[in-house]
Amino acid sequence: MNRQAINHLPGAACLLGLMASQASADMLPIDGKYGNSEGCAFDPEQASMSDSKIIVSPQNVEFHESGCNFLQVLSASHGRAVVTALCSGEGEEWVSTYLVRPGHDDPAALQFTMQGGDGFEFTVSRCQ
Repeated sequence: MNRQAINHLPGAACLLGLMASQASADMLPIDGKYGNSEGCAFDPEQASMSDSKIIVSPQNVEFHESGCNFLQVLSASHGRAVVTALCSGEGEEWVSTYLVRPGHDDPAALQFTMQGGDGFEFTVSRCQ
């Protein structure tokens, strides 16, 4: 190994450490599984699944053919949070940012609103 390569080893080690710490995900402060009616009824053992299934755990959200892992959760007042997520589905990857807040009609529910784009929204409740 030449001297120039050796001089870059400490910087490379710091970069790898930073990348590893960024790879650890934040979690929503919720207990258990949340979902819409199709998501709460979803049984992974069954072959059929609903096109409208949404399942939320503290670490991620799952849709019918895509899902998002939560990378950063910034908590705010009144039960609100901003969630940055790495999403994938159908061979694509993208980053989404959601505003999460208590539901309008049910404060125990969670309402997700995607920021930017089309403003996709969904509401989930704790599964029984």
